[in-house]
Amino acid sequence: MSNDLATMDALGMSLAEAIGISASAGETKTASLPRINLTHNAIMGTMDVGGKSIKTEVVPAGAYKITLGEDNEVYTVNPSVRIFAVRQQWSKWDSEANQMLKTVMSTDLKGDLKDNMGTFNLGRPSGYIEDWDAVPQKTKDLIRSIKRKKVVFGMLTASDVTDANGNAVDAITDPMPFVYEVSPSSIKALDQAMASLTRKNILAIQYTFTLGAEEGTLPNGNTYAIMTLGAGDKVDITPEDQGKLKDFMEYIEYQNSYILNMWEEKNQAGISSEDADVVSSFVNVEEAD
Repeated sequence: MSNDLATMDALGMSLAEAIGISASAGETKTASLPRINLTHNAIMGTMDVGGKSIKTEVVPAGAYKITLGEDNEVYTVNPSVRIFAVRQQWSKWDSEANQMLKTVMSTDLKGDLKDNMGTFNLGRPSGYIEDWDAVPQKTKDLIRSIKRKKVVFGMLTASDVTDANGNAVDAITDPMPFVYEVSPSSIKALDQAMASLTRKNILAIQYTFTLGAEEGTLPNGNTYAIMTLGAGDKVDITPEDQGKLKDFMEYIEYQNSYILNMWEEKNQAGISSEDADVVSSFVNVEEAD
């Protein structure tokens, strides 16, 4: 297939639009996908050496945890991924409610994004702040508490896979769909990798990356892991890939619909049924646009 930003007739959009970039810069139809996360700390275990139990590192820091389902987690160090779609959202952990607060996923963070609190941008002011010093401390604290995330959807394979005790398990040889919420500290690496492909007029879906990690250090001396993306191989897009991408789009739409429903519920709770109908009509018009 050519390197042109081809159009996917089945989606009614270009591949670049679906993937969430611009020219300048398995089954997934259920409500859940296997999730991958970068681990920041090593998992310690024990091993028998000459009849003695020795404490040792069984899963290294910087490994990727793959959550396949409830109580089903495996780990791998250098998985190979193809990125099918990238979205962005604001998120914040509410420790009192033990709940992740988040906005809908979008291709960018411009404008006001509805959230599951019933507000926009989790209450974060929109637009550029010219004078940070003039911002009230309470607003500064709120802004700092809200994190920008990039959500990556794609297909993954992994050769060296272990359980949490470091025991080898079956490799993931058939490409597996995944979702990965990239933390702010790793977004730069993702952006640089995607930009390098854009300069070559190559879509991420046409390329494989090897995920790795490097160590970062916090001001207090603690360390954490930062994602790296190593160069892989160029691949051809197949008709099956179009179906997978369509599935990812449906998953994103499903997740966004859930948040939009919560937004509407919270905004209609305190108004009359007549006013709720009016609000609903405006929301429907906005979404249709």
